[in-house]
Amino acid sequence: MRTRLGRAQGRACGGWTLGAVKRSAALGLALAAGLVGQAHAEELAADQAAERAVEQLRTYSLEDLTNLRVTTVSKRAEPLIQAPAAIYVITADDIRRSGATSLPEALRLAPNLEVARINAYSYAITARGMNSAESANKLLVLVNGRSVYEPIGSGVLWQQVDVVLSNIDRIEVVSGPGGTLWGANAVNGVINVITKSAKDTDGLRVDGGAGDRQRNLALTYGGVLGGSNYRLSLQTFERDGLDKAPGDPTDDSFRGWQGSARLGGGSPSLGYTLVANAYDNRVGNDGGNLWGGDVMGRVFKTLSGGSRIDAQAYVASDDRSARDTHERRDTFNVQAQMASTFGAHEVVWGGEYRLWREYFLSTNAFHFADPRATISLGSLFAQDEWALRPDLKATIGLKLEENSYSGLDWLPNLRLAWAPSPDSLLWAAASRAVRTPNRIERELQADGFLAPSPDFQSETLWAYEAGARVQLSTRASLSVSGFYNVYNDLRIDAFTNGGLPIVLRNGGEGESWGVEAWGTFDVTPWWRLKAGLNTLRKDFRVKAGETDLARLQIAGMDPKYQAQLRSQMELGPSADLDLALRRVGEVTSAGVVGPVTPAYTEADARIGWRVRPDLELSLAGFNLLNDHHLEIDDHTTAPLRTIPRSVYIGLRWGF
Repeated sequence: MRTRLGRAQGRACGGWTLGAVKRSAALGLALAAGLVGQAHAEELAADQAAERAVEQLRTYSLEDLTNLRVTTVSKRAEPLIQAPAAIYVITADDIRRSGATSLPEALRLAPNLEVARINAYSYAITARGMNSAESANKLLVLVNGRSVYEPIGSGVLWQQVDVVLSNIDRIEVVSGPGGTLWGANAVNGVINVITKSAKDTDGLRVDGGAGDRQRNLALTYGGVLGGSNYRLSLQTFERDGLDKAPGDPTDDSFRGWQGSARLGGGSPSLGYTLVANAYDNRVGNDGGNLWGGDVMGRVFKTLSGGSRIDAQAYVASDDRSARDTHERRDTFNVQAQMASTFGAHEVVWGGEYRLWREYFLSTNAFHFADPRATISLGSLFAQDEWALRPDLKATIGLKLEENSYSGLDWLPNLRLAWAPSPDSLLWAAASRAVRTPNRIERELQADGFLAPSPDFQSETLWAYEAGARVQLSTRASLSVSGFYNVYNDLRIDAFTNGGLPIVLRNGGEGESWGVEAWGTFDVTPWWRLKAGLNTLRKDFRVKAGETDLARLQIAGMDPKYQAQLRSQMELGPSADLDLALRRVGEVTSAGVVGPVTPAYTEADARIGWRVRPDLELSLAGFNLLNDHHLEIDDHTTAPLRTIPRSVYIGLRWGF
């Protein structure tokens, strides 16, 4: 249902004066100047920072990449080559070399994601299809284990997810269900953004730059406090609005700031982390904004027998205003798990409880009978990875999750992994996942037009996957996976008794299938190529006796294929040259003749020069092949915007 409230969910309008940006930047630069003086006064610390900079700028070998430790697939650390899922890892070096200045742009590096920019602040991002501003609601996004899923309309408001890119250690992108370990809404995939430990970011770092379309500044300072390591970060940004149709009065320019603090310490057997974040972001010039913050604590304990206990809790508060809506949401979450080994069995089990307190006031026709609501979910899970023999493992898991809207859901997972050699893995999986109802689906109403839907239930998926991952040689690696998804109880917009009011029902179903592949090839010791391809086919329909007024909006707006090729070159000991080419197929929609969004090809380029180990200058160009291009046509949700060609000059100094 594309309502004014739905449009408000996809946008948060506001304005921030250029003077405020300049004052924030000036304050940040003044802080940097003071810290620079301190850094130069400590010659030994500066030398150590330079050594760390050299380490962080190194390029991983293929062996390093295949043995990266990942945690998203099994909720325990394991080498990438042994993870039985379609997982792609974006490293800190990948992000630096791409020239990306925001998290959504960094996610373009993952060949198993669809990333479509709607405007200067908003994106539609999914894995394995069903992508649009309205239907991109089946991808779970985590930042250091904290879910940024929003329960009023489902999905992720990317304009409220701020991370200092230079603080990211890696991003683990899993395409395919993750419901057994991560719960409801991990349907088509999981993105886990993992930032660096505070002990790895000692000293001062400045990241900044400016271009014809954006300005950015990020300051990070780390040190030791009472035996613990800490990190303080502050970033500001300003992005101009994208290209729009003549006469369009809307302003999608985006600006804001974000601050964070991290404290960590302990020993190898007992450790803790405390993280706090705050942000204030504004869109356009009509007085609305998005602001909020969160505090998260995590502890782990390794027992004498080798078992490990992890516990985490966080609270978050988010506020979002637009011209005719205001939302405030408080989130409370606690979770714990234990991982143990019993002979041939590696078992992980645990539980989670989350509570949202929602307040949503609307002054337009679409509203809630009670602006206030309390939404909760609780879950218990267990998963056993059983070594049937040294080269063959079976994984069996189940999560039981209770939510306050649709009750109990069961989320099983069965996987089989065979490693014919230390450098290869074949795997297959069958699993069930659900997307739980959101508040709009259950409670939204408009007098005489839309009725509440108190009987709306979870959307479900049965997914069947198989894949292979192999290091072909010391110079080449390849990962291939295929999937077949069966969806049921999808949302449709239906008449009641043949006429108004409209009600939301679980009347859709369908299948999708496709292939994902990516590989790396070291042409020479100084030249690396990375390629990726994904294909998607789908067949969605309404159930017998149902009618969908939204004309299968549930199917999303997906290209039939995406392909990318990235080149990373070392031009001597102090310079990098990075080139990227991507091709996105056309998007068609049910009931529309011709493509909704034309196919497009684009290229990015970046050259970086390390003046010294702790100082790098760069010049990047984005979307170089066209004056502008369209990535998604969803004008009923947000005014149409096209993505222009742009350039950016960047600087990185410090650890």
